[in-house]
Amino acid sequence: MHLVRISDQPDNLPKASEALDPKRDGDFAELVRLHHSELLVYARALSHDYSTACDIVQESFVIAYEKVHTFDVTRDFATWMRGIVRNKWREWLRKNNRYELTDGEIASIDADVAAWQAKRTEGSSTLFDALERCLSRLPENLKEAVYACYFEGRTGEEAAEKLSIGPAALRKRLQRARQLLKQCLDQKLESPSPPSDPIIES
Repeated sequence: MHLVRISDQPDNLPKASEALDPKRDGDFAELVRLHHSELLVYARALSHDYSTACDIVQESFVIAYEKVHTFDVTRDFATWMRGIVRNKWREWLRKNNRYELTDGEIASIDADVAAWQAKRTEGSSTLFDALERCLSRLPENLKEAVYACYFEGRTGEEAAEKLSIGPAALRKRLQRARQLLKQCLDQKLESPSPPSDPIIES
């Protein structure tokens, strides 16, 4: 279960979000909606696994809600949340005996996500935002192929085995996915404010 879907995220964060107080239930829910996307990217960069990233972010928001009374309103909410996500990721590492990134690698990922969040706050739409929205609209079989190969880092053989299809079928799905993503991105980038998302059909 996820609190919000990436496809529901706005292309940028309103500057008014700076005035939101997470100690108020309504404001906390709005902050979850606004910051879910970059926190999912952050968790995915740390864990290299989409499903794990979703779980980490979900659990982090639950912890944040339970400990919101300790939040210092003079601090940045996104920075506070990234700290919670890092702690949950380290718990996942210990539990699964995984390799931990160096402090320098973590700092680099943190800086990249912070810069992206800042650009969105300033109203700068990014290609990544458009790609996330287009990915969310792929047919499920094509989306699974994309995530298996490009997000989970599986080889072609591993991805085909996971999806219970042959290598040729996997290549065909990836080719179709790339075509649809290109069409979707071209439409979204050519039209900054389209009336609705392009509908991708298989």
